[in-house]
Amino acid sequence: MEKFLAKFNHSQASSSTNGNPSSLIDDLNLDSLEVDPRKRVPIAHYNNPRIKDEVRKHYIQKGLCQPKMDSYPPTKIGKRVRQFCKIWFEGSYSKWLEYSVEKDSVYCLCCYLFKDDFFHGCTSEFYTKMGFRSWNRALERFRKHVGDVNSIHNKCFNKMLDLSNHHQSIQVVIDKHSQKVNHRA
Repeated sequence: MEKFLAKFNHSQASSSTNGNPSSLIDDLNLDSLEVDPRKRVPIAHYNNPRIKDEVRKHYIQKGLCQPKMDSYPPTKIGKRVRQFCKIWFEGSYSKWLEYSVEKDSVYCLCCYLFKDDFFHGCTSEFYTKMGFRSWNRALERFRKHVGDVNSIHNKCFNKMLDLSNHHQSIQVVIDKHSQKVNHRA
């Protein structure tokens, strides 16, 4: 299990957290960011917008946490035993679905990264914080999570695509504009 995970040391992530992960984070050590989606610090805890953007870029560049194991832990649901299927990492879910080895649950990377930009307050955290593991209805629930074209998930997914395209990054656009202004002066 350890080969899929990177240890997170909250004291390295920020001097302002004082061991309390619920504190807002003002400093960042990218090497300290968790691979396992279950262990990640919520994006909202990163206080500085630039740091938040760097965390987002880091997770996008690092890629999805999709450990391909020979078998996944079985879970008894009703009278049947179900489990996560690695084939779910293929097809339409392959660009956002993540799996936590520690919790035996799935998460949505794009919603983890951008959900707070669209939705504040109490909302479903199954795919961002708590994890989803009702394997008997997984495909149905994945489709429901994705929703229609204007769903929160699709808005988050589009923001993730925009940020992954280096030329559309907000910081790149600002830097290019600043270079043009400085060049004219």
